[in-house]
Amino acid sequence: MATKKPTKKTSVRALTGPRILTKQIENADMIYLQDGADLEWHNRPTTYSESEWQGITNKSMVYNEQYIDLSGYELDDLTLAVMSCQVQDPGAYQYSGDQDVFCIYDIVSQERLSEDDLKLMKTNCDTFVQAGPGQSRGPLDRSQIVSGSYRLMTKNANVTGLAGLMLTNRNVSLGSGEPTAVQKLWVYRIVMFLQTPSPGDFLCIPASTFVLVGEVFKESELVYMQRLKRSYELATGN
Repeated sequence: MATKKPTKKTSVRALTGPRILTKQIENADMIYLQDGADLEWHNRPTTYSESEWQGITNKSMVYNEQYIDLSGYELDDLTLAVMSCQVQDPGAYQYSGDQDVFCIYDIVSQERLSEDDLKLMKTNCDTFVQAGPGQSRGPLDRSQIVSGSYRLMTKNANVTGLAGLMLTNRNVSLGSGEPTAVQKLWVYRIVMFLQTPSPGDFLCIPASTFVLVGEVFKESELVYMQRLKRSYELATGN
């Protein structure tokens, strides 16, 4: 029996099936400095002249932005479903300030986050307001966040051999788990302080690797077009 010749709509150059995608993020060694009336986290010059980590002026937060390239799948009209996401971060979290708590968001997003998005996340994460991204009254559309986690870090004063050691107090997963057809998945590590640090405080974050386990597959043309439409709506806010 003759096999049906693949058409432009059915043939694929990229392979479908199970996939493991990774993205590495470098460690952070930062110090909180005052410049006139402005306060901001900066990379400690004694350690790194340049770093992927960034601070935001007058916001007690730092972040690292990376992306995973999916353009090869998008070229063949393929869809990726992320089944699980793990952040591997061997090492110690350290903070020298008097405040004994901060939180970490690890996020995989279908859309790139603007600085305004990050500021809004900080506004919704303080001592009395806890409305996380993708949640009720929180920033970002839930479907935008493919996968992520929230960790509350608190200081352990009983450990004297490693000054400022921060330990995980609470760890919660978040995200929609929706399949995606975007060209890039944006990967973020975002550290937010519930109270404002003092000038001279330092922060150390270990290097990490995002490990995404997923499935690449071909959808029907109608479903795929609807997915592209939804991605456009998320990107434009329409």
